Amino acid sequence: MLKKEEFFKYKQRVIDLLKSTGIDDIDYFISQLEKSGYFTAPASMKNHLCFEGGLMIHSLNVYDAAIAIRDTFSKIRSDVFEGIEEASIIVACLLHDMCKSNLYFKKRGAQVDFCKAEFGTSYGSLPIGHGEKSVVMLLQMGLPLTDEEICAIRWHMGAWSVNQADSEEQGNFRAAEKQYPLVTLVQLADTAASKITERPPKTIN
Repeated sequence: MLKKEEFFKYKQRVIDLLKSTGIDDIDYFISQLEKSGYFTAPASMKNHLCFEGGLMIHSLNVYDAAIAIRDTFSKIRSDVFEGIEEASIIVACLLHDMCKSNLYFKKRGAQVDFCKAEFGTSYGSLPIGHGEKSVVMLLQMGLPLTDEEICAIRWHMGAWSVNQADSEEQGNFRAAEKQYPLVTLVQLADTAASKITERPPKTIN
């Protein structure tokens, strides 16, 4: 469970990063983000960061991982990442799981300890896919997304979100990865955050 001062520290960092993008009307979008439940939602129902505020922290962890991955691999292949705008990394990483802002609800009598909270799931009035729903919600909230950002958010779960029986969907996924390095960067960062940064110590060895 987050302490109040920790909550506001993380929240302010998200706001500062979003404002640094220079996107028009970003203050309006942040006000919509506030109303959406983004800052208080858990990151999962019973796995990584399953407590109030977990989604916000996970999003920051993904951003930090993306910057670390970019900086590390730029020394090997600077050409791969040189075309990615910093603003796009911020938007795609912080908002890739926007659909979770109203997906989970705390069950009566739920625990609040790290990775022990018990949440239920509500698919709401827009029961579409994970990545697609995040994109649609962000556009509905008035955030202008580039094609690169849309693809990175849509495919941030990588092959896990691809219907292996749908050749068209497989083709779209491969094309997005090939055309936009941000897609791969966000995939890697999301995995690193959830499987390394946010992994409970007791599960190691």
